Amino acid sequence: MFLSPLHVFAQAPEPTAAPEAANPKTGRIWRDIGLGAGGMGVAFLLDGPTRDLVLDHQGSAGRDLAEIGHGYGDWKKTAPFLAGGGILLGVALEGDRGARKATAAFFGVFAGSMANTFLNWTLGRSRPRDEMGSLHFDPLRSNASLGSGHTAYAFAIAAAVDEVTDGAWAIPFYAVAAGTGIARVYGDRHWLSDILAGGFVGLWVGRRATRAATGWLHVEGSPGAPGDPAVSAVRIEPLVLVDGLGVRLRF
Repeated sequence: MFLSPLHVFAQAPEPTAAPEAANPKTGRIWRDIGLGAGGMGVAFLLDGPTRDLVLDHQGSAGRDLAEIGHGYGDWKKTAPFLAGGGILLGVALEGDRGARKATAAFFGVFAGSMANTFLNWTLGRSRPRDEMGSLHFDPLRSNASLGSGHTAYAFAIAAAVDEVTDGAWAIPFYAVAAGTGIARVYGDRHWLSDILAGGFVGLWVGRRATRAATGWLHVEGSPGAPGDPAVSAVRIEPLVLVDGLGVRLRF
């Protein structure tokens, strides 16, 4: 049977393009932003009462404990140890892949902290100790209050660790991050809403930046998979001897 080109074209019409489906990632982003904005609105209302409550119950023991939180959230004191320790532990446990994980986590922490620094500098909110109220803003002012840099840094660490590890490794980091935020309020360094803003920015940006960096650095996939860089053979192993116990590094 002979079919002309015209007949064939008539039997095979151009398919109608289906409407583009909505991007679920965009929906999640707006959901997160909406939740953050709602929480901030409530926190603004509680800033004054929370500060009054804290000042009425401050004590020397509490201030000493708060200093631990202040110290952990100070990147100048802890970043060299956390970054160096993370890389060393990553190499020891997973070789080159572990080093790439630690690098991705470092990028996430940096991004989360820098995002909060931009917000902090742009808004220029006065700190509680300035005694100018919680609604006083002086944009483009350095060392401002909203959001808390210490808290953002601490939660960015927790989010980054959560992204590159399995199991419960990140739980202690989340606990310490929450303690850092509480310390900043207890020490009258920040308003309650500063803590929530810093924690949200550090967590949200830190998690997504770490996730992006794991893709750039080809962290996903099993070691030795096609296209995956060679993995170092460095490993930590327990060593059982006749007269004691030890640890062996295999290269």
